[in-house]
Amino acid sequence: MSLVLLSFAALTLGAADAPARKRVAIIMDDGPFPGHKEAYLELFAREQVHITFAHVGKNVAAHPQLARAAAAAGHEIVNHSYTHPHLKTMDDAAIGKEIADTQAAGLAATGKAPAWFWAPYLEHDERVDAAVRQASGLEHFPFNRYHFIGSLDWDPATTGAKFRELTTTGIVDGTVILTHEWPQVTFENLEWVIDELKKQDVEFVTFSELAK
Repeated sequence: MSLVLLSFAALTLGAADAPARKRVAIIMDDGPFPGHKEAYLELFAREQVHITFAHVGKNVAAHPQLARAAAAAGHEIVNHSYTHPHLKTMDDAAIGKEIADTQAAGLAATGKAPAWFWAPYLEHDERVDAAVRQASGLEHFPFNRYHFIGSLDWDPATTGAKFRELTTTGIVDGTVILTHEWPQVTFENLEWVIDELKKQDVEFVTFSELAK
């Protein structure tokens, strides 16, 4: 066999043996929350992981230093509305104000306006998206294009074991895992989840990195 064929065979074998890429974007909603935010930032720094925080504008206004610390650490921040309402029940002007006020709060706290919209309760439709776009130019992150996992950490019935199972099972390239900043079950189990996902050769990315 020629050297060219041998080289081609070696390259083909190497490609076949290479592990499949598994990009995972963790999204953490509703912060910033004092106490939990600082601990999460320490965890992510220690684990060398970057995530996407979906910040609520009124919480950013109340704790701008926490939003600033998250941005300075290299995490992505997205617009999760100002008061976390059910946007579908609101008129276009009220929706626009929710989003514009959150953009302003984020910009004031971090020097950079959020790059994506992430609806409270994931409740949005064409009308809501149009109102958001008109107010801010933002698009809703297209999570339905990816493998979406809800951790159910918002539900008091979700145990630590269930949280771990949901967030580490069936992981494929392009997975989005939804968590929240305030639940104790997330606070107590996320480090274990990150370590388990690392064992699965996961590459942690932000929304913008995943969308590239």
